[in-house]
Amino acid sequence: MAPMQLKFLKSTNSLIVLLISILGFSSSCISYEYGSPHADFIISGKIESATNNTPIPDIIVEVRDSRLVETGFSRSDGSYEVAVEDFPADHTYQIKFTDTDGALNGEYETLDTTVVFKDPKYTNGDGEWYRGYAEKELNIKLKPKK
Repeated sequence: MAPMQLKFLKSTNSLIVLLISILGFSSSCISYEYGSPHADFIISGKIESATNNTPIPDIIVEVRDSRLVETGFSRSDGSYEVAVEDFPADHTYQIKFTDTDGALNGEYETLDTTVVFKDPKYTNGDGEWYRGYAEKELNIKLKPKK
């Protein structure tokens, strides 16, 4: 390679490195916030037998909409709580209560229902991206299987 070409390539490389380092450094000095507004939607309650009002443990609670699924289980006292992190807006969630432990705690029919968060009131937001949480209580009575 001719000395003139080498000198041109070295100069061009130096210029490119200088431009990249200046542009890279200047863009790292700009403060960007990542993420999007979000809130927690908490659904809780108690699951009991429809015949004798006794708490039912180990029921799967599945909360879903078109984009996500969250699950939880009822505790020994029949209480449950499922939290969904979602965009802060009105939401309707499908909820399915399923008995999967067989005859251990009695056998109960599956129940499908919905919970609607209309104009939710948020608590404990940070004033920025996290709006806080909204809660709904949903107590359920499951019918025994026939």
